[in-house]
Amino acid sequence: MSSEPTRTPSATPVPADVQPWRLLVVDDMEAMRMALVQCLQLSGYEVASAASGAEALDLLRTQRFDLLLTDQAMPGLSGLELTEAVSRMHPHMPVVLLTGHTDVELARDSLQRGASDFVTKPVNIRELPILVERNLTRRRLEVARLQEREAQVLFAAIKALASAVDAKDRYTARHSRVVTRLALLLADAIHLAGEERSVLELSAWMHDVGKIGVPDSILTKPGSLTEEEFAVMKAHPVKGGEIVGEIEELGRVADVIRHHHERVDGGGYPDGLRGEAIPLASRIILIADAFEAMTSDRSYRRGFNREAALRELLKHSGTQFDSDLVRAFVRMVQGHSEL
Repeated sequence: MSSEPTRTPSATPVPADVQPWRLLVVDDMEAMRMALVQCLQLSGYEVASAASGAEALDLLRTQRFDLLLTDQAMPGLSGLELTEAVSRMHPHMPVVLLTGHTDVELARDSLQRGASDFVTKPVNIRELPILVERNLTRRRLEVARLQEREAQVLFAAIKALASAVDAKDRYTARHSRVVTRLALLLADAIHLAGEERSVLELSAWMHDVGKIGVPDSILTKPGSLTEEEFAVMKAHPVKGGEIVGEIEELGRVADVIRHHHERVDGGGYPDGLRGEAIPLASRIILIADAFEAMTSDRSYRRGFNREAALRELLKHSGTQFDSDLVRAFVRMVQGHSEL
């Protein structure tokens, strides 16, 4: 079966400016896979499918999905192993496991290993959309909680921690503040929605928090890093995602932080994601981060002027950076003489 998503008329019309939820269904049995896909399409979701865990991982590295529905018992990469991989790659993504009646205890155990819910076979097709919507609603509530009063206190703590990380190197004392400003200016330029903008703002402030575990001797080294030192530096997005992911409401922020050094051509780290599989906020932060780094003095070089930095962004547009975002960023910077 083709793994390409198929659109069908929604049971409830979706506003033109709102993207439909994208689901990935994984089952090695074709009849079950087709039935699940058809059921969810009729409920208004955009659905892709995969016949194995390995095929699903390939799709997750190249496409954006909001929820994973996977069979637990599959040859090769099992549903539980797939769940563990996805919980590392996309910590915010709800994962629903399909399991047999005799595997209920194992399914419950899987909740401790990254799954957000499970359903036993035979699947009640009429109840499946309700279960899916319940898990997607949890994700909506995470974002809503960020915008509540309590989030203001949390945001203050986040900024303080980010400032502590920046202060480890006198050359990056205001790095997170500047990256956040640039990221939000780009968000305004592309008319990013309010909820997504909130996630972006928190993520930009915290994008380098994982560097709190990087030795100062590496952060402030005046020359080029060795391979071993660069490997330590490359671990900071994962460590940052883990630190922020300890706070339940910040699951999506943790995901953005983990992937802010991915490249649109798949050559980035830590997971080699490609194109739209990289969270939009991560792609925005990568551009803002690169521009700020290029235009600032560092312990190992003098900063570029603004025009040279923009030329570098354009040069690597479509390989390292999102082409559409780079064009919008260049227009935005050229419209702000103070940048």
